[in-house]
Amino acid sequence: MKKLVIVSLILGALGYTLYANNESKMKVENKTEQSSHKMNDNNMGHHSHNTSFYENEKFAFNKKLLLPPVLKGEVINGVRNFNIETTIGEFEFLDGKKTETYGYNGSLLGPILSLNAKERTKINIKNNLLEETTVHWHGAIVSQNVDGVHNSDILPEEEKSVEFTLNQPASTLWFHPHTMHKTASQVYKGLAGLIYLEDEESKNLNIPKKYGVNDFPLIIQDKKLSAEGELEYKTTHMEKIHGKSGGYLMINGIISPYLDIQNGVTRLRLVNGSNATNFNIDLDGKEFYQIASDGGFLNAPVELKELKLSPGERAELLISSKDFNDKEYLYINGTKALELRKTKERTLNIIPKTLVKVSEVEKDLDKLNTRNFVLKTNSKSNLINGSEFDMDRLDFEVKKGTKEIWNITNNEGMMDMPHPFHVHGAQFRVIERNGEVPPLNEQGYKDTVNINPGENVKILVEYKTDGVTVYHCHILEHEEMGMMGQFIIEE
Repeated sequence: MKKLVIVSLILGALGYTLYANNESKMKVENKTEQSSHKMNDNNMGHHSHNTSFYENEKFAFNKKLLLPPVLKGEVINGVRNFNIETTIGEFEFLDGKKTETYGYNGSLLGPILSLNAKERTKINIKNNLLEETTVHWHGAIVSQNVDGVHNSDILPEEEKSVEFTLNQPASTLWFHPHTMHKTASQVYKGLAGLIYLEDEESKNLNIPKKYGVNDFPLIIQDKKLSAEGELEYKTTHMEKIHGKSGGYLMINGIISPYLDIQNGVTRLRLVNGSNATNFNIDLDGKEFYQIASDGGFLNAPVELKELKLSPGERAELLISSKDFNDKEYLYINGTKALELRKTKERTLNIIPKTLVKVSEVEKDLDKLNTRNFVLKTNSKSNLINGSEFDMDRLDFEVKKGTKEIWNITNNEGMMDMPHPFHVHGAQFRVIERNGEVPPLNEQGYKDTVNINPGENVKILVEYKTDGVTVYHCHILEHEEMGMMGQFIIEE
């Protein structure tokens, strides 16, 4: 087993991967069945980030999925208040082997903040780490002064409060650190929490909404552990170039968990919370339905048999257990990642035909200003438009309330790889992928979009916030190496 892992790392360093997208997956066996999967590959010769997880094959599904607590806050003078603290704790990824981890309000990951659209929200943050941190509200349309990037460090033992109102559709958002040169390590050690944003439309949808009964969050990550079960964030030069990936696949911090699902339709809210790994998700050939992307619900459920999520992306799925056996499996990159155990209890059994009305994209796009971005990887760094991030440089200005087209191209040299392009303070629409209309599940609101080597993606974006904000690759090691830019929003 160790030899296979070493071989995988060596091939990855050369710019290859054992699991390129359209290569055959290895067969995954258990005592009673054998399944094989196919993965699409448009990146032959490139590091695709579709890491395989050999270590997980040793684990039986004997731990229940860990569910984070839901915080509803306290309304004081019309403002909903939340308290979160960064903490240093201990966690057992491997049985009987404790390791130091970070968490919000606990030893690992964080709570779910239950927010309402258009409601004033205040979040009080205390830093109990031994280093500075920030909190970035990923996917939230907020101004730079509360976004957790610029001049926002919270020093050890310090407290900070931020206030904002989210005037955007219902969605599953998340929060994590965005500290200069410490984002990757702090997320890797466990700092990640969720936001469930609701609005009047979402409250009226006939979809599963009972948390922990038919509505479940799945924070998907991968981490390398020592033989002693210790979690250490160390990176080689090639891991900085490619991103930190591999080791153990885990969901909500648990390796190979099981989940009891009722007979009917279950809602899964997926978050790719990894530092660098793309996750290809399937149900062994069974169909499922995507109902939401990063920024909210789609017009209608989109039937899929496989879903790809790059770091930072989210998706909400509906799965029907009608034709399930007593046990089925959610596969990630060819590995059985989550055991689904069907109970006799019944829940909703209808997949809705429509969801919400997502606004149409304007037809006269040729009249809009277009900005061009080129993503490039070489043996030393990852660049946007040939430059590394400079806190003292503004790359451009945008006019507040004015829509623009951002034309993003990923280079296709031997060193190039997929890059999830993420914007702060806005939600955008993907209007074109490689000259074609994007697939249906990319036609909703998004804040992160994956771009493979040689691909071109055009997005329609409008900034309604204020101040200086950023865009970057959401491979966290790339972000820290300078694959980021900043600009100012002007009236």
